[in-house]
Amino acid sequence: MSKGTGPMSKLYNAIILSVDKIVPQAAQPLWQSPAGPKTVFFWAPFFKWSLVAAGLGDTLSRPAQNISLNQCGSLAATGLIWSRYSVVIIPKNYSLLAVNMAVFFIQSFLVVKHLRWRNEKARNTVFKHPYYPIWSGDDW
Repeated sequence: MSKGTGPMSKLYNAIILSVDKIVPQAAQPLWQSPAGPKTVFFWAPFFKWSLVAAGLGDTLSRPAQNISLNQCGSLAATGLIWSRYSVVIIPKNYSLLAVNMAVFFIQSFLVVKHLRWRNEKARNTVFKHPYYPIWSGDDW
């Protein structure tokens, strides 16, 4: 239960009290858990799985030259950092650990995919940027 007195806290408390009555007995251990659906410890990892789904979509369909090295590198780093955090906090949040390890591995794979492409193909690729009108190629 929320200890706040604002309108959102009152709404949250009303929802929790009404749902408490209909939670089946078999689901009570999860419902009453310190990292259960009543807390942010449950919902943050739940919604973070969308990052994993987006990374899987990039893995399957995005060409290596269109992968953002900065974005994937920073997501991989945060996945690793938050993985460590998830086992240090009380209560230990293994669902947060799982989602962050998944983010780390998928984004690391994308970083490696881009670096392989850069290593193999970048010497032969001509970048024509629309805002850089000077052509530096050999047109003689």
